[in-house]
Amino acid sequence: MVNKNVCSSLTTLLSVFLCFFPTRSATVENYAYPYLWDQVPGSVEDLPVKDNKVIMYPWDYRDRLSMYKLILNYSAKYFTQFGINNTGNEFWALTIFYGILYQTRRYNDPSNYLVNGRPQKESFISVKSGWSGINYYVIVPFFLAALKSNFFGPLSYPMELLQQEELRSDFCYSFEECNASYPQVMAGTLKIFEYLQAREKTSNNSENPTYNTDMEKITHYIWSRHQNGIDAGKPLFYDNSQFYSTDEKHFAEGFLTTVEFLEAANYPSDMKNSTIVLSTFPHRKLTIGDWFILGWNFNISEKVLLIITKIISGINNISGGAFFNIWKKIMMSESARKNAQFLVKIIFLLPKLIPSDN
Repeated sequence: MVNKNVCSSLTTLLSVFLCFFPTRSATVENYAYPYLWDQVPGSVEDLPVKDNKVIMYPWDYRDRLSMYKLILNYSAKYFTQFGINNTGNEFWALTIFYGILYQTRRYNDPSNYLVNGRPQKESFISVKSGWSGINYYVIVPFFLAALKSNFFGPLSYPMELLQQEELRSDFCYSFEECNASYPQVMAGTLKIFEYLQAREKTSNNSENPTYNTDMEKITHYIWSRHQNGIDAGKPLFYDNSQFYSTDEKHFAEGFLTTVEFLEAANYPSDMKNSTIVLSTFPHRKLTIGDWFILGWNFNISEKVLLIITKIISGINNISGGAFFNIWKKIMMSESARKNAQFLVKIIFLLPKLIPSDN
């Protein structure tokens, strides 16, 4: 029988444990915006126009980053009360992770070892990258659904996605095409924008009005839709898995499993809380031996993530998924979710809190 007080007890013990350590800071204060964040448009009026059309190319890092930025900027008003400068926006986790995957070269063509061994071409996203395939189905349906629901307001010019002919059948480039192939993904995405657009003002502040956004609900909606996108993109990772090291494949599978546990706990996906977890993501792809003995040049935070990923995915695999099912049942309790969220923060902050030897 599962004791739902276990999570609460562990949280209390770890909190007491931390009291005995001198700490540098209990929070992550220096947020890292995605690479080239200030160089991409964040408003539909700033998007380049050609032949009376706005064309976005989802295989260009800047264009895909701009999709994230547009969604963040146009949804900002619904998250005003949760953080200054839009830091309380629950779309940050997806955005930050996108930039991390680019900077760790996981969007490179995994079959091209010369490209993988040297700095990649600026803004290059390979259709053959398993990581980029998964990310495609995280952001592109969001962007297409936002257009479909007029979330960006009236457009001066029609907007469309430029297709990549290579592996064309693996990807959808319009709302109608995506909806035909992945109706559950698109329905869940539309639900998010419909929810936000239905919010009502709770203050009459002309400069920064607030809306009756339920943070618990919108976080759940975003995580659920995120998981649907991952499920749609996973086959593309496995299609190219022969080009990855066994260790990178193990890590990818384990990390995505761990994310499901965070989603079940409804872990906050705002900038601050996302940074706590995602700042520990390995700075490079894993090579042979890294998964079992942890690479020598991974820092302590990266090693913590690798260890947690191995433990969670390992137990879940051995139990045939029963571990995750039990976890989901426990997380049906609001108090259990809050305790789990706090536990996650403590685990990932601990390496940063202990003073270094320098």
